[in-house]
Amino acid sequence: TEIYTLSLHDALPILLLHYAGEKGFSRRELGIHVKAAASSITTALQRLSSPKYRQVIQLSDGNYRLTDIGSKRIREELTDALRLN
Repeated sequence: TEIYTLSLHDALPILLLHYAGEKGFSRRELGIHVKAAASSITTALQRLSSPKYRQVIQLSDGNYRLTDIGSKRIREELTDALRLN
């Protein structure tokens, strides 16, 4: 079993998509919020939506949102890591 560790380039879009809900965000909106180049956002979205990870899907309007797998990952892995003391 391969363990996939989120890079910062993957974690930020996932976190933003978590808060975007069902509507999701466009690639452009993610780039603005993450303050990353379009190519970085595209690479992250391609990786996260690949059959291997299936954490993000593209909606018919072009926006991206989390899958159930992506939401589960937020709850299980990122919540504790992002909790402020």
